[in-house]
Amino acid sequence: MILDEKNRKNLVFLILQFFDEEGYEESLHLLEQDSRVFFDFSYFSNAILNGNFKEADDYLLAFTRPEANTYSRKMFFDLFKRKLSEAPDRSGGSEAVNIFSKDLRRIPVLKDDSFDDLVEVIAVDDMRQGIPEETCCVDKAPGRAKLCVDLHKLAESNPCLCDKLEFPSLNKSALLSLISLICPNCSGRNGGLKEDLICLILQFLYEAKYKNTLHKLEQETKVFFNLNYLAEVMKLGEYGKAEEYLGAFTDSKDNKYSKAMFLEIQKLICLQSTEWEVATPTGSLDNMSPKIKLHASVAMLAKKNPVLKDKLKFPSMEKSRLLTLMKQTMDWWTSSTCNSSSSLENVPVVSYLCGTPSSLRKKFNKTGPRKKVVNCKPNEINDPSQCNALVLPDYCSEERVARLTYSPSGDYILALAEDATHKLWTWASSQNEFCKYTPRILKENVFPKPQLHQPQSGKTMKNEMAASVQNSTSCFAIKGSYLFSTSGGKIAVFDVKSFEKVAAFGSPTPMATYFIFIPGDLLAVGLDDGSIFIHCLSSRKVKEKLEGHDQKIACLAFSRCFNVLVSSDSDGKLCLWSTKSWVKLTSKNSTRKFCTRSNHESTSLVTHIQFDPYQIELLVVHEGWIGIYEARTLDCRLQWIPDESDNAITSATYSSDGEIIYVGFRSGFIKIVDSRTFMTVCRINLTSLTQPSPNNIRLEVYPTVVAAHPSHPSQISAGLSNGKVIVLQPLWSGGWGEAAPLDDNGGYSNDSDHSY
Repeated sequence: MILDEKNRKNLVFLILQFFDEEGYEESLHLLEQDSRVFFDFSYFSNAILNGNFKEADDYLLAFTRPEANTYSRKMFFDLFKRKLSEAPDRSGGSEAVNIFSKDLRRIPVLKDDSFDDLVEVIAVDDMRQGIPEETCCVDKAPGRAKLCVDLHKLAESNPCLCDKLEFPSLNKSALLSLISLICPNCSGRNGGLKEDLICLILQFLYEAKYKNTLHKLEQETKVFFNLNYLAEVMKLGEYGKAEEYLGAFTDSKDNKYSKAMFLEIQKLICLQSTEWEVATPTGSLDNMSPKIKLHASVAMLAKKNPVLKDKLKFPSMEKSRLLTLMKQTMDWWTSSTCNSSSSLENVPVVSYLCGTPSSLRKKFNKTGPRKKVVNCKPNEINDPSQCNALVLPDYCSEERVARLTYSPSGDYILALAEDATHKLWTWASSQNEFCKYTPRILKENVFPKPQLHQPQSGKTMKNEMAASVQNSTSCFAIKGSYLFSTSGGKIAVFDVKSFEKVAAFGSPTPMATYFIFIPGDLLAVGLDDGSIFIHCLSSRKVKEKLEGHDQKIACLAFSRCFNVLVSSDSDGKLCLWSTKSWVKLTSKNSTRKFCTRSNHESTSLVTHIQFDPYQIELLVVHEGWIGIYEARTLDCRLQWIPDESDNAITSATYSSDGEIIYVGFRSGFIKIVDSRTFMTVCRINLTSLTQPSPNNIRLEVYPTVVAAHPSHPSQISAGLSNGKVIVLQPLWSGGWGEAAPLDDNGGYSNDSDHSY
């Protein structure tokens, strides 16, 4: 929709008034400069009176240039002369030199010029030489005020400015009033009218290519977070702009996602000296440079951030929507608003402001609003038909599963039983199909079923057992195609493809109880005497020995964000170590902070610690409760004590996106809780989903360990007390907290075939 210049100016005046009344000052003055319909001499003169000469100079440059005419030349020259007279470094300093070399060069020499102006400038500088420095800093206001008077006279005579000095007389809140008349349906919603109007203005600014105003208005109104703009300025290396833009919407203290976004930008600043690298065609995170990974991480965090995620999608609307509305109503507005008429006859009315008729029809039907059905109380899964559940095929040992994990890419599942035997399941036709088509793995005859992997050599991966089985602790970790594992004896190294044992190291005493890999080719090994050894794998030497625990090490966790190692022992003590200096930074006793239920008061064992996917917060798992801890201080931020009927916690882990925590109980249930509020969104009764083995019927079947899929947040695997492993996933793509959608007849839909 194209408006003539007069109507375009009228629309901009309405927007300028709206900005002024709403207090969007930066957007206001940027739009004045971008549109050049109004020169705000009051703003211009205030900048001069406050000594902000660059601000005044930039504002004037938006409307005219020194070479435009004699009046413009004189205005810039007077500004230049005042700047020089107030320059602090009068004795050949850099500021005065810059004024001479840069500002003077911008002033053109016209045909009728003499050397009078230049002589005047030199005289000003010579005159300042004999004035004491402290005198130059006193009473600048009269000179600035006189300059403003002179500039106003020049502006009134300047053909570039003279017709832009007066703002038209408008009724109060003219644009809001007009919009509320045009679309009365919007005015009843809390904040709806104003937010819709802001979206209309943003679309208008985008189409008019007022980029500076557009992005400043996004920041001042906080209605729409422009992820594309953030990515653009980061790609250009303008990380200061990126931080400023992000800071307008959220603070690093708001939540863990905001904190992580600011940290990622700080990392990008550190990498700024490196060249920009292009991602490989596959788009795999593994094939991306560190810089591109950080860019992708910022985008992912924005989509998960509760402060931002609802502001990422701009409403769908017809092209030039605000211009269209103004075109329909401009004649009426001109007569009623400018002439102060109170008649509201023949006002054109529309049924919506933002959005399109088609999208509105999808959103509402005869019975009112639909979207997905979300339960107020937790979902209860007590039957195999209520979720996707698959018990992995197994003809091996029925010993209890001690450890369980997915491969880093999610193409296989690995379990370690209490009898020191490993089991590995893969998907036969293609390892990648499991990751890509995870929601459909349970549908018959669609994709190959998982199978227990057995190499042609017939070899098995079995650890050396501890002398005392009761005191043994099982642990493993994957590095590339190699598995490091122990069941109380030496640490064995297996090739996961051939199952061949390629190495073994360590000693039975003291016994290794937990180990993890740390960047830099390091392996941190916790022992049952409370010590921690840092092994360098390339040199096969011990680099450091950390001592801070009196009891056996229960778990280790590393944060690449803060470069710290956290260790926990069986007594509930947590220690924080720097991985740069290997100095102990702090320690806390996690059992003294909170009281547990009476039936768990005697149990203080920390069974697991794990950093969230963004490496900022630490999940601490006790048998009686779980807690969220600050990574750098080990202060407990949040704690959750489950119901007494749940019995002891056996395992807990974050989902791959950190949104939820899966908690396994000795009672046979898995609870799925929100990681920010610890609100239970779903409860799964594993006993009802598994059939007891005819050879080893146990009265109780419960999850001994829970593992989360590395890329699909809604999929988990649970190792069971009867030696089985079960894969679980919700029927619906909305996740575990979403109930099945209703069909048009009020029943449940038969379509459970949703893909990610």
